[in-house]
Amino acid sequence: MTQTIETAVILAAGRGTRLQPYTFDIPKGFMPVGEERLIERSVRLLKENGIKNVIIGTGHLHEHYEKFANEHGLTTFLSPDYATTGSFHTLIYGSDLIKGDFLLLESDLLYHSDAIKSLIEAEEKDVILCSGFTQSNDEVYVEVADGKLKSLSKKKEELGSVDAELVGIWKISMELLEKLKGHHKEATDAIKKDYEIAIAQLSGDHRVDVLKLDDLVWCEIDNQDHLERAKEKILPRLD
Repeated sequence: MTQTIETAVILAAGRGTRLQPYTFDIPKGFMPVGEERLIERSVRLLKENGIKNVIIGTGHLHEHYEKFANEHGLTTFLSPDYATTGSFHTLIYGSDLIKGDFLLLESDLLYHSDAIKSLIEAEEKDVILCSGFTQSNDEVYVEVADGKLKSLSKKKEELGSVDAELVGIWKISMELLEKLKGHHKEATDAIKKDYEIAIAQLSGDHRVDVLKLDDLVWCEIDNQDHLERAKEKILPRLD
């Protein structure tokens, strides 16, 4: 299949307060897990899957990312209000740098290369990557209807059905990005909310297909328990 996705945007502005004291000195993406830091592994996997242009949205301790980007030929942008805004604001703040359909992911993920490969090969334009249930604590659950995203929440009781778990990697078209820009201008809560909530709120009028990889090996690292699980249970299962 012809490569159509050449850009990836990594959201990395957060303060990582639940991983203190580690994040007093480094941003979450610089957490070492095994022989690589999270950001190093993500960028390597993206490039191995044909991604040529990596854009990192920074905030907390942004100078670490800027140095890393200079060393590896990447692009960064600083979200100046990162301490008081959500990830949706960071995405829109740097959206002028995005020139084509792209992958969107978070900086605190440890994942198998299949996550990237499967999204790039998916025929659909807008796709949310999901997995089976990880029992990892702090999960975001996804409600699916007719193969598409209907809703998502950390609270199961807020959903009509609990069908999958959010991974935190997406394929986004320029059409959806333009709709997100419009939503950012209009929504009263745009500054504070997370990007995945914004996408879910648009999914009633804009189809976002669900790609569920039941056995995908991955984890998010938000706190000390997540970090230990990543090192003990996830990393040994990755190639």
